[in-house]
Amino acid sequence: MISRRSLLAAASIISLASLGLAGVAPAYAQQKQVKLQLAWLFNGAAAGEIVALKKGFFAEKGLDVEILPGGPNSNTVQETLSGVAQIATAYAPEIMYAANQGLPIKTFGAAFQKAPLTFYSLGESNIKSVADWKGKRIGASQGATAQIKVVLDHNGMKLDDITFIQAQIPGLLQGQVDVVASWPTNVAQNVPIVQNPGGYNTQSIWDNGLQFQSNYYIARTDLIGSDSDMLVKFLEACDKGWAYAADHPEEAIDMVASMSSAIDKDKELASLKVIVSDFIYTDETREHGFANISKDRWNATLQTYAKIGEIKSELTADDVFDGSILAAAQRTKR
Repeated sequence: MISRRSLLAAASIISLASLGLAGVAPAYAQQKQVKLQLAWLFNGAAAGEIVALKKGFFAEKGLDVEILPGGPNSNTVQETLSGVAQIATAYAPEIMYAANQGLPIKTFGAAFQKAPLTFYSLGESNIKSVADWKGKRIGASQGATAQIKVVLDHNGMKLDDITFIQAQIPGLLQGQVDVVASWPTNVAQNVPIVQNPGGYNTQSIWDNGLQFQSNYYIARTDLIGSDSDMLVKFLEACDKGWAYAADHPEEAIDMVASMSSAIDKDKELASLKVIVSDFIYTDETREHGFANISKDRWNATLQTYAKIGEIKSELTADDVFDGSILAAAQRTKR
């Protein structure tokens, strides 16, 4: 027969267990659901964010993050404005155009400290600087026209001094263009150029008058004001994810591959190493920390776009950037 003392002891154990479970449940209940919309497909350029998801760095911050892939038709500004995602990665031109229209979007960090867009030519063409573009056929997407105009203006030329053709790397290899836009961060895409027997030459936008950053983190201005704590936690988790990707690149690419079986892991690993060494971590991050944004650089970029008539001249960094999240976040300096 069970004694009264035994029943009381059992009841106490059940009560304590219930209290323990009650203490655990809120930890899961407090996980805030967040959608991150990427500007591009799953690849090495999103390795830090993917690592933060797969290694549980977002979860450690109380965030249940879903990462949505982008692509050639993705418009992350519109997807953020419409509520498809709370946070997105975006490129400088679309952010400036959004500010020009008065749309309530701002950057609060930038994973890439330098925009990687670069123009490639085959060595035999002897195009060694932008000055050599005069009279040449320049290939790029239609969306790169403004950037080409800025680069030309920086070198004392106009769009009329070249022939613009919508083309990609095959156009260069087939002789349809003399110069083509590409990204050193996309090793797989650039293999035919890099392996050209006659060598190749490059001119980056960064070295030719257009020093904006890339893979900016953006959010609606009302969210920055109302849920800054979530954005700080998000940024700190991304910081940890990129640091882990830098220190464990092979493992990071395995995680990226788990999101997209289409990637070539060897080439994506090479891309990630370039991304980390040349674009994620620079003198800026060593001094100021991960994802740093320079207001001076934003102002200079806005002025270059205003000079060629792309945006209003009165726009300033305050129209495209809110520094409160960077200021509040604990960020790695490396």
